[in-house]
Amino acid sequence: MYHNPVLLHKCIEGLRIKPDGIYVDATFGGGGHARAILDQLDSGHLYGFDQDADAIRNTIEDDRFTLITQNFRFLKNFLKFHGVTSVDGVLADLGVSSHQFDLAERGFSTRLKGKLDMRMD
Repeated sequence: MYHNPVLLHKCIEGLRIKPDGIYVDATFGGGGHARAILDQLDSGHLYGFDQDADAIRNTIEDDRFTLITQNFRFLKNFLKFHGVTSVDGVLADLGVSSHQFDLAERGFSTRLKGKLDMRMD
């Protein structure tokens, strides 16, 4: 698994998901939070954002989900592009994940042998 979401149930509880709501997972990552949100959506929609190639490989095939392969700093522009003018909730799990630290080739680990880069690009 890419990453086990921290405080998953508290995050989902805090969103107070409406079955027909529009939600944003600003840091899609391994898709753990996104899957939990989708479990509570009926006719609603979830937009996920992530620029990390590893995360993009975790996309979810579901008509209620759109993965936007960009940094969430462009959130407003891309939601507008998709015709979204307001949302019911945004989740952002900020910071690096254990997945990024546990793979030397990602360049984030100071404890594994690999080139230290500390950049997402």
